[in-house]
Amino acid sequence: MDTRKQGIINAIIAYVLWGVYPLYWHLLRAVSPTELVITRTFWAFVTLFIIILILRLHTSLWKTIKDLVKDKKKIILLVLATALLSVNWFVFTFAIVSGRLLEASLGYYINPILNILIGVVFLKEKLNKYQVVAAIMVFVAVLFLTISYGVFPWISLVLAFSFGCYGVVKKFIQLDSLFGLFLETTLILPISSFLFLFWLYNGTSILLQGDILIIFLMIASGFITVLPLFFFAKAVKQLPLSIIGFLQYLGPSINMVLAIFVLGELFSIQHFITFAIIWAACLIFSTSHWLYKPRDSK
Repeated sequence: MDTRKQGIINAIIAYVLWGVYPLYWHLLRAVSPTELVITRTFWAFVTLFIIILILRLHTSLWKTIKDLVKDKKKIILLVLATALLSVNWFVFTFAIVSGRLLEASLGYYINPILNILIGVVFLKEKLNKYQVVAAIMVFVAVLFLTISYGVFPWISLVLAFSFGCYGVVKKFIQLDSLFGLFLETTLILPISSFLFLFWLYNGTSILLQGDILIIFLMIASGFITVLPLFFFAKAVKQLPLSIIGFLQYLGPSINMVLAIFVLGELFSIQHFITFAIIWAACLIFSTSHWLYKPRDSK
């Protein structure tokens, strides 16, 4: 099998996993979003630590840490990346347990387009005319949903902006994806460990209720978090970003289908119009590189 086919398979596996994971978190809807994110972070750290030991990457990790310590700017950026990732995980978890997966899927639809706008602001990138049209359509869709429902879709925008800014920060840090996530969970470890042990000590943790399924799912959440990242990291190295750009809509599409047909969320005419505008914007955005031909390129 050639590299491109392997990359497509790896990307599809990653996005399908991210697409169906809301069902996993839905099984844990009895857990508060705060405890779920803290526990997930704790077990993600444990999982990554075990993977690093098994793959004998501890020497490379230690070298990465020593190089990082010498650069205060990168340390600040790593802390910022950790904060953005924590916000993203918390809001996504909150969306699932509160029955708002549809709003979360909208956030990940508009995320790639917001990434371009973030790139314009922070990386001084330029938009072509098709990307400008896509960005305007996203703005119109969000404005329509806000006016028609009278409620600002903060979950969608927080998820889109937090993940978009997280990507920009990671671009500046330039760490290996495995090491980067390990260091991010390490930074959260003091807080997550303290709260994890505190909830166990004062008897408020859901783990003490004796539900074997809940306990297993909570512990396995670390592996569940890391698994799609493994396939995604491989896909990014094997595929051009244009193909990744098309495949990235697979995750929120599965989220949307699950929200409507499995979790029973309301898909109103307002939702349909909003998503239709977003889908059109995504299509224009994804094909903008082919549609746009600069005058000086003949």
